[in-house]
Amino acid sequence: MAHHPPPRPLPESPEAPPTYADPRTARIVLILLCSVVFFAVVNGNMVNVALPFIGRDFGVSEGVYGWVVTGFSLTFGIFSAIHGRLADLVGLRRLYALGVASLGLTSILLALSPNIESMIALRFLQGAGSAATPALGTMIIARVFAPHRRGTAMGLIMGTVGLAASIGPFLGGILVELAGWRLVFAATAPLLFFAPLAMRLLPDNLDERFGTSFDTIGATLLGLGASAWLYAFNIVEQNGFGLLFFGLLLAGLILLLIFARRIHRVDEPFAQPEVFRDRRYLANSAVAFLTNATRFGTIILVPIFLIEVNHVAPFTVGVVLLPGALLIAIISPFTGRLADRLGAQKPIALGMVLVIIGSLITAYYAGGNIVGVAVGMGLYGLGFALIQSPIVNATSQILPPRLTGSGMGIFMMIFFLGGAFGVALSVTVVELQSATPSSWLGFEPGPGVPYSNAILALTTLAILALALTRGIPGLNPQPMEHS
Repeated sequence: MAHHPPPRPLPESPEAPPTYADPRTARIVLILLCSVVFFAVVNGNMVNVALPFIGRDFGVSEGVYGWVVTGFSLTFGIFSAIHGRLADLVGLRRLYALGVASLGLTSILLALSPNIESMIALRFLQGAGSAATPALGTMIIARVFAPHRRGTAMGLIMGTVGLAASIGPFLGGILVELAGWRLVFAATAPLLFFAPLAMRLLPDNLDERFGTSFDTIGATLLGLGASAWLYAFNIVEQNGFGLLFFGLLLAGLILLLIFARRIHRVDEPFAQPEVFRDRRYLANSAVAFLTNATRFGTIILVPIFLIEVNHVAPFTVGVVLLPGALLIAIISPFTGRLADRLGAQKPIALGMVLVIIGSLITAYYAGGNIVGVAVGMGLYGLGFALIQSPIVNATSQILPPRLTGSGMGIFMMIFFLGGAFGVALSVTVVELQSATPSSWLGFEPGPGVPYSNAILALTTLAILALALTRGIPGLNPQPMEHS
C-alpha cells in the first residue's frame, strides 16, 4: 500500500498532527541525534568497564560503587518524564540542547571527583540533566519523521547505539589501562560543543508549546514514589527484607496512588489519565521496564565477574562484549524497517526469546569459559536489536501529538527505571549469597556461582516480558483517541 504524506495541520487546532520536516532537514536532525547518542553510549559502556577500578581506588564494595550506575539510572529515569512534560512548555529544541550541555559539563566534573561520595552525587546530577537526550530525542523523531519512516530512523539510532557499545568497552579498557578511569569520564567532554549545534540545526518549530503550566506536585509525587521503590531494593544487601524495606515499598505505593488520584483532578496534570487507560501503552511500558532491567543488570555483572573472577584485562572485557554490541549496530537499522512493515509485536517477541537463551548461556559460563560468555552476550545483543527500536516506535505511534510529550516522557522514565531496578536486583542477589552459595543450575560451588545465580534472577524478568508481548500493538496502530 502506498504511503501518503500527512495533511497539513490547521493552525488553530492543538490536536492536529505536525507538519513533518523535509528530507534534507530530517537527515541533518538524524545525524545530530546519532552523534549525541554515540558519545553518550560510549561513555556509559566505558563507565561499566571502569567500575571495579573505581571501587578499588576508593576502597568500596560492589554495593557502594554500584550506585555510580544506579544513581545515574534513577534520576535519568525520573527526569526522562519531567523533561518530556517540560518540553511541552519550553520547547523541545531548547531543552534538548540544555541536556546535551549538562552531560558534557558533568563528565568533566566527574573526571575530577575526589571521592566516591562526590562521584555518586555528580552521577545523580548527570542523570537528571542528560535524561533530556534520549527522552527528547525520541520526541524529536516523532515530530520530524512521518509515522511510516520513524522505524527506520529509530533503527539507525539503535544501530549507532550498537556501534558505540562495541567501541565503548575497547576504548574504556584502553583508557583505564593507560591513563586510569578518570579519562573515561573526560572523554564525553566534546558534547559541550554539540549544544550550540543543536540550537542551530534543529527546526524552530520543535519549540512549539502544548499547555501553560507544570504540575510540580504531580512530578514530585511520581519521582518520590518511584525513588522509594528503587531505594528499597538497593538497601536490601545492607538491611535485609526488614521493616525499612517494606516501609519504603508502602510509602512508594501511597505516593503513586496519590499521583494517580491527582492526575484526574487538575486541569493540566503531569500526565494525562487517558495514557494509562490504553492497554497497548501499558504493555509496551511493562515490556520496556523488564527488558531494560535484564539488560542493565547483566551489563553490570559481566564486566565485574570477568575482572574479579576470570582475572582478565579490561581490554579483554571489551573483546567478550564485542559480538553482542556489533550485532546491535548491524541489525538495528533493519529491525526498524522490519517493524515498519510487520508491526512491533513479532520482532519484539523473537528478540525476547533470543535474550532468554543468551541469558541462560551467560549464566552457565559465568566465571568460566569466556568464549561461552561471549556467545551468550552475542545472542543477547541480537535479541535487543530486535526489541529496542520497535518498542519505542510502537509507543510513539499510539500517542497523539498533544500526548507525545508526557506520554513518551513517562514511557522513557519507566524504560530507564527498569535499568536502575536491574542493577539494584543484580547487585543485591550477588551480595546476599553466602561465601559458598549453591548454584541454581546445579554447579559445584565456585567464585562464579553468585553471578550465575544473579543472571538467572534477571532471566525470570525476561520470561515475564515475553509473556507480556501479546499486548504490544501490531502493524499501523491507531492513536489513542481512535482506539
